[in-house]
Amino acid sequence: MERLYSYIYLILALGFCLETNAQTEKADTLLKTETPSRMVITESPDGTRITVTGYGEEGYEASVLSEYPSESSVSSRQMTLGGGMLGLIADKDERCGSGSNWEAVVDGICIGLDKATGLGNCRGMQWSKSFEIGWLNCIGVAYSFGPSSVSLGVGFDWRNYKTTFSDRCLVVTPEKGIDWGSVKEGDNVRFSRLKIFSLQLPLLYRLRIPKTSLNLKVGPIFNFNTYGSLKTSYYDSNGNKWEDFTKDINQRIFTVDFFGSMSLCNAVGIYVRYSPMKVMNASDGLNFRPLTIGVGFGI
Repeated sequence: MERLYSYIYLILALGFCLETNAQTEKADTLLKTETPSRMVITESPDGTRITVTGYGEEGYEASVLSEYPSESSVSSRQMTLGGGMLGLIADKDERCGSGSNWEAVVDGICIGLDKATGLGNCRGMQWSKSFEIGWLNCIGVAYSFGPSSVSLGVGFDWRNYKTTFSDRCLVVTPEKGIDWGSVKEGDNVRFSRLKIFSLQLPLLYRLRIPKTSLNLKVGPIFNFNTYGSLKTSYYDSNGNKWEDFTKDINQRIFTVDFFGSMSLCNAVGIYVRYSPMKVMNASDGLNFRPLTIGVGFGI
């Protein structure tokens, strides 16, 4: 009986070893790459081909084909994944035969603080209370070459320049500019706010730093400032709340900003934006050049 138990234990142990070996068997490596940046999956009647492009020191492209059985029935399509905030990238332009890559890109949201520069020693807009919210590229196109690309897109931007001085406020000048104005005795100003909305066309150069996840972007942004308004909120001597609002101001219709950013994995980064052109078109009153420093998501 003991010998029978020994045979049973031996058979169970052998079965366990075979099962463990089958479960731990490593799969074959079909494709191994370093610093990959783009993957293209192409389905055809022959099978599925995976092509990976990388931006190393010299750049490379590797592919592998997984063939379908002869009796399979498949459809054919091509898709490219990668790049931009939402990963919207067009197929390669193979008709030209140049190997160039055209991409449809969507860049991210920018949130920053606005500083009014060029006012000298005059107390001006308050940087800590003035902010910018923008979408750098709602949609755009990019041409890629090696680790670099150049893109042109369409986006929009809101800039709010704010003051919270209790004894003065912003008013409209005769030439529809802005300037400081006094308040009536007993009135208490809550805030004055200048708002500018822009339709923007960013023309940006992007560089993927080799062997890192860092991306640099620099270039001009062409702004069509289609909307401007001035608003002041205050309390009178009786404690009643009042607001003065007007859109009848003369903001500069076209301006150019210089943009620069550094991001990690196209996910989050910091940016700086500066315009050498003044905000208002009027020759009188208060005028300044905007400087923005902030955080970008998906840039």
